[in-house]
Amino acid sequence: MERLGCWAHVRRKFVEAQTAQPKGKTGRADMALNMINALYRIERKQRELQADEDTLYRVRQEHSVPVLNDLSKWLEKTLPHVTPQSALGKALNYLANNWSKLVRYVEAGHLPIDNNPAERAIRPFVIGRNAQSEIMLSSPVLGFLIA
Repeated sequence: MERLGCWAHVRRKFVEAQTAQPKGKTGRADMALNMINALYRIERKQRELQADEDTLYRVRQEHSVPVLNDLSKWLEKTLPHVTPQSALGKALNYLANNWSKLVRYVEAGHLPIDNNPAERAIRPFVIGRNAQSEIMLSSPVLGFLIA
């Protein structure tokens, strides 16, 4: 079994870096987000067309792989010039450290670009668990009854 990376997590880190940029200026985080958003546009269009796995694989090879190649070159060029502790540095390092897992989705049409559906599926359980923890912490009697 090989692990896949989640582009939604990468995107979120660049959105955080974008908020740290000077207002009204296009920065490096915007450049990364433009390429990541292009990957998502490709996926969204194929989902709307209800593309089968073979078609999705071919489209990814034709359209997503060149975007990934551009992003890889940009990452290689940009990473040495950014402070690792900055929001952008953290986003770039996350992208670099997870690159091999992130690009794996283009190897087959059945592989997802992110794990958002899985995270949405478990969210009610996590929210319930957190609420239960808060009840236990706020009231020893209620916590005892729930436990």
